[in-house]
Amino acid sequence: MRARATFVCLVLAGLGLLPSTGCIVIGVDWDWPFGGSRVWTEPVTERIQIDAADLEGLETRTHNGSITFNGQPMGTAEAYVTVTKKAGGLTMADAEAALEAIDVYVKPAGNNIQRIGWKWKGIKRSNWGARVSFDIKAPGNIRFDGQTHNGPIEISGVAGDVRVVTHNGGVKVDSAGGKLHAETHNGSVTATYAGDDITLVTHNGRVTADLSRCGAMSGRITTHNGSIEVVVGEAASVNLTCRTHNGAIRCNVPLNESLFSRRKLTGTIGTGEGNLDVITHNGSVNIKKASG
Repeated sequence: MRARATFVCLVLAGLGLLPSTGCIVIGVDWDWPFGGSRVWTEPVTERIQIDAADLEGLETRTHNGSITFNGQPMGTAEAYVTVTKKAGGLTMADAEAALEAIDVYVKPAGNNIQRIGWKWKGIKRSNWGARVSFDIKAPGNIRFDGQTHNGPIEISGVAGDVRVVTHNGGVKVDSAGGKLHAETHNGSVTATYAGDDITLVTHNGRVTADLSRCGAMSGRITTHNGSIEVVVGEAASVNLTCRTHNGAIRCNVPLNESLFSRRKLTGTIGTGEGNLDVITHNGSVNIKKASG
């Protein structure tokens, strides 16, 4: 019934009875009380092998479900995805028919990329619903692109480029290198990163970034409603710009050529080989020196 709550909040906000940012619903299931799924099957799992020969990247798409990618050491020959799916309908028989109609696939997408996703077999009935999650194990040095509409994303053991986006759900990434883009509309973003090109974005939620293994780096870390904490190490080399509209800015890292006001901080960490923007509209910014 969370989708109904979202609808009510939007209507009240439109009438001026609630502030536009006064109601946030995370993890929406879209189980509408009219014309939607009423009963759901138990979760069913299956394991599908991924052709790892010459594999350079994976693309993963789902609508309502989580995505997990656990990168394996270089040289690992085996790659596979564990799929968890459940389906909804007006009756249990209807839900079971919906489950049979969920078609999960792993197929080539060109340029040594494999695509993981699902679709409906034939014509989808209006009362059917589906929740399909992917738990992937594959070499951690490949490129990974994952998107879901309602569900969390968790990435670990990777060293290649990563781009992950969810609309409702938290994002957690542990990456040893490559470009990193992690984005959610409603949820927190947590990143541990050791590369040089980073983008972390959420509209409603907190951002925590451990960049203590980074040297020269560039990118942006932003949220509209939430605080931001960034940890940097001794090797950091970046021109830093921090801004907030409503909140405090704190920094215990030594800065060169720094300028500080109530809502903005600029300065250079190390020799300033990169450029990093840290911006929130409603929340605090805390730039911390790594301990130890």
